[in-house]
Amino acid sequence: MKLTIEANQVIYEMDPRNKWVMDIGKIKFIGEDTTANGPWEPDYFFVFAEKENEWWQAPNEAVKEMGFWTQLSEKLNCEVGPTLAASTQWATKVLYPVSLAGQEMFEIIQIDQKSKSFWQRIFGSAATERLVLTENVRKLFHQG
Repeated sequence: MKLTIEANQVIYEMDPRNKWVMDIGKIKFIGEDTTANGPWEPDYFFVFAEKENEWWQAPNEAVKEMGFWTQLSEKLNCEVGPTLAASTQWATKVLYPVSLAGQEMFEIIQIDQKSKSFWQRIFGSAATERLVLTENVRKLFHQG
């Protein structure tokens, strides 16, 4: 698994058959998020998006060298780099564009659904959580 830059593209390759490629010039935002799932599961991810409803993640472990961030910063003409490495709880942060750097990237919304079974009614609701982009990040996709 590796996250690299080749020419003007960010490439995440899990294995030769599973990878995604994104043109650096089309990136609308880059962010990072952490979970409380570590240390036995991946718990720190970088998020890249060029479309509002489609973003791609790569685990921190895919960045094999800090040169990745130096190279990406040069291509974007601004400093971009991870900041949540020490986080052990759920956290999100925008890294790029600079105008939103440091702001929250995701928020959790509750989706209430009617209890479907007798046990759901007894032991709790059928509410689910959904991760969505914050308002400020969504605005990036609607700028002229």
